[in-house]
Amino acid sequence: MEMEDQDPKHEAYTNEAMETTKADTLKERKVDWRMTLLLGYQSVGVIYGDIGTSPLYAFSSTFSNKIPNTDDILGVLSLIIYTIILSPMLKYVFIVLKANDNGDGGTYALYSLICRYAKVSLLPNHQAEDRELSNYRLETPSNRLERATKIKVKLENNKVTSVMLLSVILLGTSMVIGDGILTSAMSVLSAVGGIKEFVKSQDAIVEISVVILICLFSAQRFGTDKVGYSFAPIILIWFSFIGGIGVYNLFKHGISILRAFNPRYIIDYFKRNGKDAYISLGGVVMCITGTEAMFADLGHFSVRAVQVSFSGVVFPSLLCAYIGQAASHQIP
Repeated sequence: MEMEDQDPKHEAYTNEAMETTKADTLKERKVDWRMTLLLGYQSVGVIYGDIGTSPLYAFSSTFSNKIPNTDDILGVLSLIIYTIILSPMLKYVFIVLKANDNGDGGTYALYSLICRYAKVSLLPNHQAEDRELSNYRLETPSNRLERATKIKVKLENNKVTSVMLLSVILLGTSMVIGDGILTSAMSVLSAVGGIKEFVKSQDAIVEISVVILICLFSAQRFGTDKVGYSFAPIILIWFSFIGGIGVYNLFKHGISILRAFNPRYIIDYFKRNGKDAYISLGGVVMCITGTEAMFADLGHFSVRAVQVSFSGVVFPSLLCAYIGQAASHQIP
């Protein structure tokens, strides 16, 4: 009777979803290094446009007035270096990317993953094809399983936790949307601002920025693969230039700036500047704008592809760019 009462259209969609899930899982297992490098190449053009333009305004946002002395430059550079190492490199590349929902990343993917293990969802998310997902597996008893079970029980028995969890998810999604609106405008304005000496007014820079943004957002409708192939060469050239210029400035102005790898300069910077040092953290955080895209856009690529592209291209280029900037601003 149950089979007769079931909607044939729903059953067809369910079977198709199950087959797609199995095919995607099999494809993920057979991804070789050639495909990984290709996906990594595409990811450069999609993910890193935001964090790649952060050297345009990170230092200027930190020192709003003027650069006090070389010791402060060393302190801020040390902050930037360890911010990039700890947040995008260690946190995202080695930890957050592994917390994906069958290859999908983002705030709602995490929420769906949590709700699949614990009944804390305030939104309907149980689909028939969920039974075929690889997350459902039998685990042998262990300390990890016991700890996870205790957390699950606490989450399910506390309704306030469910409301707070959904609120955090909605807040995180809103912040990502806000970041996508604000930083894109800031990045393009900062990039176009380089021609302010050749134009008559600030209005011309704003108009050029608006045209560029319209073209960029219009190109997104052609799909992620087209955008990736189109923008990847541009972004790769950009990273090559900022990294190369950084290396040039390093050797031209002195390699003594490499002392910033000593975290002691961070401590001295806060001791010396006090409240102003904490205020300057707002500018330091600008060096990792767009980092969340590595996880949010994970569904278009793969974990290994994002890890390879960031570790092999973005990370060394950004470090060289910031080190070169700091070297060129040293006060004799």
